[in-house]
Amino acid sequence: MRAVVIEAPTVVQIAELPDPEPGAGDVVVEVALTGVCGTDIHMLDGDFATARFPIVPGHEVTGTVVARGTGVVSPRVGERVVVDPGVPCMTCLLCRRGRPNLCEHRNAVGITLNGGAADRVLVAARNCHVIPDSVSSTAAVLAEPLACVLHAFDMVPRTSGRRVLIYGAGPVGLLAVQVAGYLGAHSVDTVDLDADRRAVAQKLGASKVFGPSDLGEEDDWDLVIDASGAPTAIEDGLGRLQRGGTFLQLGVAPGDAVVPLSPYQVFARELTIVGSMTTRHTFPGALRLLESGTITSELIVEEPVPLSHYAKAVDTVRGRNALKVVVGPGV
Repeated sequence: MRAVVIEAPTVVQIAELPDPEPGAGDVVVEVALTGVCGTDIHMLDGDFATARFPIVPGHEVTGTVVARGTGVVSPRVGERVVVDPGVPCMTCLLCRRGRPNLCEHRNAVGITLNGGAADRVLVAARNCHVIPDSVSSTAAVLAEPLACVLHAFDMVPRTSGRRVLIYGAGPVGLLAVQVAGYLGAHSVDTVDLDADRRAVAQKLGASKVFGPSDLGEEDDWDLVIDASGAPTAIEDGLGRLQRGGTFLQLGVAPGDAVVPLSPYQVFARELTIVGSMTTRHTFPGALRLLESGTITSELIVEEPVPLSHYAKAVDTVRGRNALKVVVGPGV
């Protein structure tokens, strides 16, 4: 089969690999679409500590089950699925505490295990979620980032009635705009460098949109979310909280990034700072939101490009020249 292989940081090629064979509890998924995201860029840049090389990237995977190993009851051959990339050990202390996304020995499809930038991918059956008939494969490719966003909102005390400010109007930020509105936020404002992305945020429900220089001295948001990973945005956002406010770190920042933080302000203003790492039991909810039409995917997901154009797709993501870039073997 054809597969994208990152041999080492900055070294990527299209290769021929053996077709995967399912073992006990596994399924083989014929890939329809795979999203390309910021995590893939961090891996290519050698700035993602847990990545292993060589690796087939692609952790936002949708496709059809074409083979099952022994003991697999669900999903069935022929069913369309999305793949939860997280593969926790389920035996370490954090797994036993119900926090498998923080597993001490965590593997992940597309990061430590071969992923979906290929004709086919081997995954554990328990990591597959059947796609409702009414949800297209194009919409379903958003299930993984949407599940990340849902877990992030699970980490904050509440969203209903709060004034929300989101930094970054990329795919994750735009999903966060929609989820915040769904959860009853009083208002959802968005900051982004790009005017086109700000316009999309407004179409998806943002109350106000700002360029970075448009915010002035305002500092009265209950909940500030960074979906950009940019240290300058994070630093600015921390200063925009009202007393008793919450800062949610959702974007993936560079591993060596640091920002100034005043412990006194955290103390005196009773600020809450929360991190959110991937997903935790939120794929079913993501698929329900896609099925119900609560999430508008059409303005986020770009037209798929062929698997052979993976390097070009990466350049598009890196250049912020599109929103959710996807590749597909059959495109």
